[in-house]
Parts: sequence; structure tokens; C-alpha cells
Amino acid sequence: MDPENDPDLDDDIRPQDESDDFEVEEIDEETKDLMEAHDIDQDTAERAQELIDEGVDDEDIAVEIAEEGL
Repeated sequence: MDPENDPDLDDDIRPQDESDDFEVEEIDEETKDLMEAHDIDQDTAERAQELIDEGVDDEDIAVEIAEEGL
């Protein structure tokens, strides 16, 4: 019998279809640059980039604000 349709198999051991895999979000180049330049995680870099996009002129200040969670 086909393992995909075998009712005796638990879902956790049933072969998984590739479509079941979660999608990995690609990181923006600007975010990568911030992560590398300031040794920060992706969430902090994304928040800093949002601040820069909103008008914070100084990258260092945007990173500092993002790190502090303000």
C-alpha cells in the first residue's frame, strides 16, 4: 500500500510532501548589510531599516533606537 494513504501510519511518520515545508523569507540586502555592519540580529536590523526609511538620517542612531526597542 502507498504510505501516503496508509491509515495505520501516524501523521508524524507519514512521508511529507515538499509543499508542507515552511517558506523561508529572504532577507533584504539592506537588512543583511545592517546585520553585518553592526553585529545585530535580523529583527533589530529590520526595525533599524524601517526607522531609516521613516527618516532617521543616521544609521548608527537607527540601530541604537532599534536595539533599545523604542
